[in-house]
Amino acid sequence: AMPYEVTTFTLPCGTLATRADGSGIITGEDASALRTKIDPGGANFGQPLLVLTQQIVKMTSQARELFSRPNAPGSPQAWCAVVASSPLLRVTVNFLIRVSRSSQVIKLFPSERDAIAWMDERVRRHGPHLPAKA
Repeated sequence: AMPYEVTTFTLPCGTLATRADGSGIITGEDASALRTKIDPGGANFGQPLLVLTQQIVKMTSQARELFSRPNAPGSPQAWCAVVASSPLLRVTVNFLIRVSRSSQVIKLFPSERDAIAWMDERVRRHGPHLPAKA
């Protein structure tokens, strides 16, 4: 099984979003495969992203490095809600949010329900992503 199962779902407002359900040990290869889907040119590019980490055991340093890279200049910042129940993963995700300078678009939640409610509210107010910064 892939450490990230990537599917799509529809937010209450009707917008298509991506769900990335992580499990086990997330390696650089796994992080790269997920980024390929959500980065420019990928099938899920520009969709709001829900990341579930409840089944993740740990992330390797290569995975953390890949996830901490800022978006390509000029590409839109899609909303991203991360559900993290473990204190260790919450610390890791908070660190990645700071390093990637994406704090306006990525937020951490204790439950999937709260995460989806926030994404839905953002999309209703601003559209699926923030406008690209040049």
